Amino acid sequence: MRTLLLLWLPFTAAATPLLRTEGVATTASGVVAYREVHWQRGASEGAQRLVQYLCPDGQPFARKQMPATASAQARGYTLEDRRSGQLAQVQVTDSAVGIDWKEDESAKRQVNRITLPASAVVDAGFDAAVRARWNDLLGGKALSLPFLVPGRARFYPVSVVHQGPARWQGQSAQSFEVRLDTWYGGLAPRLSLVYADSDRRLLEFRGTSNLRDEGGKYPSVTVRFAAPAKEQPADRWQAALAAPLVGRCSVSAP
Repeated sequence: MRTLLLLWLPFTAAATPLLRTEGVATTASGVVAYREVHWQRGASEGAQRLVQYLCPDGQPFARKQMPATASAQARGYTLEDRRSGQLAQVQVTDSAVGIDWKEDESAKRQVNRITLPASAVVDAGFDAAVRARWNDLLGGKALSLPFLVPGRARFYPVSVVHQGPARWQGQSAQSFEVRLDTWYGGLAPRLSLVYADSDRRLLEFRGTSNLRDEGGKYPSVTVRFAAPAKEQPADRWQAALAAPLVGRCSVSAP
């Protein structure tokens, strides 16, 4: 499997700068739950990406891979979380989404194929959608998008609303709120996002994690990305892919 993944890398990879940024996820009590290390080949929105999820002690327990794409808002991905046993493979075509989902170690695989709606958002494509519609959002226009929840094999309508300017660790920023765009949206958990004015990069995510904790729940976390991406040696990508995942670590408050 690892050999196939390495062959999947673009032939131009060696000439493309490798960028790295890191986010720290904390619980409501301020305890470090985990860290996210984001790697991408080049600065374009559709660049190939790799995310490592690290225990507080630095050992990787989960890994997500996203291929390069011309449609950053709706691209497929694979996810393996060795700690919970969660596995996901999402493949996106021009008209459909194939989902191979396993919630945890004891769960049965769920394989589905559903229609891809217009303006659909898959996983981290939400981030690209905010930047692409930045001026509309700041102008007061709410953004309504169908967002994929792979575990339920369906798209849910979500609404993104600009909350106003903010100061984040001394930086000029913009704050946004995300909610379900339905009559029961007021009952569902909301997400808050903060983006830098200077380069529109995500500074803070506050909401439900996409990873289960050791109690089997999806905890509420705040993920902060304090520093912009920095260029790294190209061989660190292979090292991140080759690093074995551990099956146990504390990723939530006890």
